[in-house]
Amino acid sequence: MRTIILIQVLIAYAGGLASLFLLYRLLNSFLRKRFGIEEANHAFAIFQAGILLSGAMILSSVIDAAVNAIQFLNRGQVDMEDLMLSSAYVIFFLLIGLAFTMLAIFSGVFAFFQMTHINEWEQIRSNNIPTAIISAALILGLSIVLHDHIGHLCEALIPYPAVLQIR
Repeated sequence: MRTIILIQVLIAYAGGLASLFLLYRLLNSFLRKRFGIEEANHAFAIFQAGILLSGAMILSSVIDAAVNAIQFLNRGQVDMEDLMLSSAYVIFFLLIGLAFTMLAIFSGVFAFFQMTHINEWEQIRSNNIPTAIISAALILGLSIVLHDHIGHLCEALIPYPAVLQIR
């Protein structure tokens, strides 16, 4: 059982680190190119911090579901076939987490930026820190609302055995 726990910790660490790095790289390069944001921009750094914290929050609920899948599928023994199946679930759940993180970020930012009378991207490009803080808070707020539900979505994908229901 200790081996499974160690494997769970290593998978959570590696999966979380890889997912957050991928999220950072994808969004950083896309947003910098799309909106012409320079390197030494504190407002954009604050906005990126909100994105990373948002991603970490959603990915933590997904990793919880992945750890449950590892526990259920391995049931105390370390079998290579079960570990491979567990790893596939972990990767699948991380992809779901990344997809929902990006969906929450893009849809939330798009909706929020459309509802205001200022151009937030221009404000962030101009290094307006209060705008970046509010934008990052919006992204974090959406993650707080969504993270449990995304974790439950992943939990529903675990092949638990059918339980007898008495009506």
